[in-house]
Amino acid sequence: MRAPVELSNEVVLRPRFNRELTTDPGELLELFEQVGREQDSYVVTRVDDHVFIRFPRSDQHFWSPQLDLEITPSETGQTHLRGLFGPKPTVWTMFMFLHFVVASLFIGFGAWAYSN
Repeated sequence: MRAPVELSNEVVLRPRFNRELTTDPGELLELFEQVGREQDSYVVTRVDDHVFIRFPRSDQHFWSPQLDLEITPSETGQTHLRGLFGPKPTVWTMFMFLHFVVASLFIGFGAWAYSN
């Protein structure tokens, strides 16, 4: 019997996961490519050891997430799968840029208010 999964109350903006698999990395990457060709519910793109899974452009919204997978061989002879759920990189960059602008304005306004 599996141990229960511990859940925390913290909000994770870009959840990550790691898994050890017994399947060969090349086999697994080829399987992702094959599944991507056989269906049109989502778009599967492979670049070297990375697999990106997204919604088709017609179904995408500004907030639509994507799944980034990295499939590499591990030292134990198994396959290491690393996953990251999150927004598209351009959206995440814009989000961080807006936070930087707001923080800069706050500090600038605070300095101006203090000097007056």
